Amino acid sequence: MNERRSLHPLYIAYGFLSVIKGLLPLIIIMLLRGVNWDKVLQWYWIAGAAGLFALMLVLSYLQWKRFGFWLENDRIVIRSGLLFREEKTIYYSRIHSVNVEQPLIQRLLRTAQLKIETPGGGQKSDGILHVLSVAEANRIKEQLRAHAEGTAATTATAAAAARRELAHPNGDAAETREEALLLDDALLSDEAGEKTSATTSSEGQVRQLQTPAGSNGTLRQAEDSVRLDTGQLFKAAATSLNFGLAIAFIGGLYSFADDFLELLLPDGFFEHLIEDTQSLMSSVLFIVGIAVFVILFAWVLSIGLFILKFSGFTMGRAGQQVSISYGLLEKKSYVFDPKNVQAVIINESILRQWIGFAEVRLQIVSSDKQEQLMLHPFVAFRDIDSLLARFVPGMRVFDPRELSAAPAKALLYYLRVPYIIAVMISAACIGFFGVAGIWSVFLFPLVYAWRKSCHRAAGGLLKEGQLTLRHRLLHRTTYLVRRPRIVALKAKSTAAQRRKGLSSVAVHALGSGTAFGVTCLDRNQVEEVWQWYSRHPAAKKEKRNS
Repeated sequence: MNERRSLHPLYIAYGFLSVIKGLLPLIIIMLLRGVNWDKVLQWYWIAGAAGLFALMLVLSYLQWKRFGFWLENDRIVIRSGLLFREEKTIYYSRIHSVNVEQPLIQRLLRTAQLKIETPGGGQKSDGILHVLSVAEANRIKEQLRAHAEGTAATTATAAAAARRELAHPNGDAAETREEALLLDDALLSDEAGEKTSATTSSEGQVRQLQTPAGSNGTLRQAEDSVRLDTGQLFKAAATSLNFGLAIAFIGGLYSFADDFLELLLPDGFFEHLIEDTQSLMSSVLFIVGIAVFVILFAWVLSIGLFILKFSGFTMGRAGQQVSISYGLLEKKSYVFDPKNVQAVIINESILRQWIGFAEVRLQIVSSDKQEQLMLHPFVAFRDIDSLLARFVPGMRVFDPRELSAAPAKALLYYLRVPYIIAVMISAACIGFFGVAGIWSVFLFPLVYAWRKSCHRAAGGLLKEGQLTLRHRLLHRTTYLVRRPRIVALKAKSTAAQRRKGLSSVAVHALGSGTAFGVTCLDRNQVEEVWQWYSRHPAAKKEKRNS
């Protein structure tokens, strides 16, 4: 076993600061509500606080002393625990990604934490080294990457040798060498995720990510890296329209600041503000004004949150692996093998779709089943195929015009449920607001335009061993997945849909918490996808006969 390594001594302070961070909202609220310092400064309160502080430091020190890890030839071993000892062994060949992160506490301590992800991960990462110096965390990340590449190369060589031996145990040497080259090519193709012509253009030439002089391209890159400059970052933030993140942030901020507002503002402040505003304008203008204000505020907030999250975005090759880092307040760095990418997700907001840009995310196996790793937050759609050819070989973005769109007769199934909901909302508004509620009938053309765009976006394509699905909720999303990465495929249709030749399809990729589906495609197309995935003997026989 190699030399034992320990966490940074600042782990002792990390445990204490983690407890303080959890209690911080309660402490702030108590201070704002007022504290009777005469009682707090009694000797027994001071002694109790000092004893608790000393106990926390002692426990943190013991945890630090008992925590150790070893980097061996084929695995990393992590031991921890006070009363109950825990030992984790993670083989390098099982590591899917290595992440270096700097949450707020680590940024304050000028340290970093390292997370190791494997396919069998639970709710937390399989291996976490909470407090390391930034240099040590990056050094261990590079060591794990090098070990993983060495293990993969050894496995590939052994597998190729075994295949050659099975193919020609006693054959001619020249023939064996020729067969060996073919087997090596096949092995590399398998390891790249059944690599197809994704790395070549229609003329058979490898596409390179290039930004001609004077063009408006989005990629600023050196030979082995891609960066996002300040202007591109702001454009990406302004067109992301990530209102969900902004609304969640506002909700969390309001729940945290609710007690503060009650202390800082007069009683009934918001009620008087609403009454005074309504007296100056009609109910309709008031509602419209509130809606516009909320949308603008959420948009500006989403810009700020996006910049904080993706500031300093850098992507590049690290040997056979890809490294991605970004973040201003919370720095994150990921290293993963492209062979471990399960699916590619391309998101286009309405604004980005108009100007021909998108963001590209990757579905990888991690402890967070909903996590999608950002490959690039703002890239021209025409450059995505070249981006994937360089960093995720084996995946391909085909011409959107090749996708088989949802049939015109499927539009009814996109409209009926939203229209029923719109009728209910309109009836409630008219019943509650009276004549002013008639404005709610404008929901009907809005719902029609929305669902019509969802219908037009729906489509699918099965080509070169890759399944491409596309749908829209608010953003248009394109999903790319290859057969070995699909855990389950589901095709369903009602009796009425079967009579009209319609069917829905959904795929569940490895490591994903949810399935990706498209509603009401052509039934023959869905049957083709089903036969491709199931490889049922009857299905194959039927396909051969046809």
